[in-house]
Amino acid sequence: MTPAPPHPAPAEPAGRTVAVVLAGGTSRRFGTDKLAHPVAGRPLLDHTLAGLPADVDVVLVGPVRPTARPVVHVREEPPGGGPTAALVTGLRHALAAGAGLVLVLPGDAPGAGAGSRVLADALRARDQDAVLGVDVEGREQPLQLALRPAAARRLVELAGPGGGAGQSARRLVQRLNPPATTCPLPAAATFDVDDRAQLDLWLDGGPAGG
Repeated sequence: MTPAPPHPAPAEPAGRTVAVVLAGGTSRRFGTDKLAHPVAGRPLLDHTLAGLPADVDVVLVGPVRPTARPVVHVREEPPGGGPTAALVTGLRHALAAGAGLVLVLPGDAPGAGAGSRVLADALRARDQDAVLGVDVEGREQPLQLALRPAAARRLVELAGPGGGAGQSARRLVQRLNPPATTCPLPAAATFDVDDRAQLDLWLDGGPAGG
């Protein structure tokens, strides 16, 4: 009896890896621009960006900010349209740049850059178009994604002519077909800083110990 051929390995994404970093928001709970807040001698945003591999291109969605690594600045459409509008704007730019793999992460989660490596590895290991991060309690994190171009294009299409403004990112990602597969992330990757107490917790070695 002839043995069955081995299952082919998932195709490696062609083209550059582009990280879409969501860096808008008003920082109302923090009181000042939290992404620019100095932490250990550098802005909080730079801690997030430092976790990304050096060969990943970065599209920073939000106001223009100085960063330690080169980024392409784009503004969500419309400005202030919310995280889903920022997500869709970033995906459009990543696709236009010829991305073969797109990572999505929030700028206010200092460990999200390193966590995106977990998502990228999961996508490369699976015959899937989209991988969605989940935290240690099993909650989906719709702003932490790894996407092949087909899934990125589908999200842009699903957002409609309004470009995602005012929409729920969770509901948008849930409409993907085929659906995104989930990938557990360590606590450090999903801990975001919304207020100064959370920043202190991170600095004290809490869930995302700085």
